[in-house]
Amino acid sequence: MKSKGSKHNTFDPKERFEIRNPVWAFWVCLLVMVGCLVTFFVFLYLKRQNTITDNTFYIGYIFLGVSLLSAVGIYACIYEKLIYSNGVYKYHNAFGKNRIASVKEIGSVKVLTVYYHTKYGINSKIRIFFYDKSKNILIKIIDDGTLSKNEVFLKSLKYHRIKVIREEKYDY
Repeated sequence: MKSKGSKHNTFDPKERFEIRNPVWAFWVCLLVMVGCLVTFFVFLYLKRQNTITDNTFYIGYIFLGVSLLSAVGIYACIYEKLIYSNGVYKYHNAFGKNRIASVKEIGSVKVLTVYYHTKYGINSKIRIFFYDKSKNILIKIIDDGTLSKNEVFLKSLKYHRIKVIREEKYDY
């Protein structure tokens, strides 16, 4: 998620900031979607010209499916964001319920990194949890590493004296 609104990575409690998915993810999804749609329509044109057979035309449906998945990625890139405004964090989840947490009710923020082994090496998953004072989850975010390393976000937590807990687990 990329920070929008702050130019120098400084936190001003009166200013609003917004953290979004990276722009490159949007462009990759858009290019894949357009490329796969063009390829599907080329297959459709060749099928109408009787240049290819029905068995070959099914490959075009694969490209159509990939373009639909890319369209879902575009939606997620546009809609998903974390907004801070007037002491309130708002998380707009692309495929779930939007969550709101006031600074007054947040007790701590946990950044959980789970390392796991794949055939290509060690990978990690990062999850961010906003807890209230009773340890109930207010907001849960799946992170790609940019939110947990965003200077404006971390400075806003520090400014409001919200405890940041970093936990690492090894799952291999």
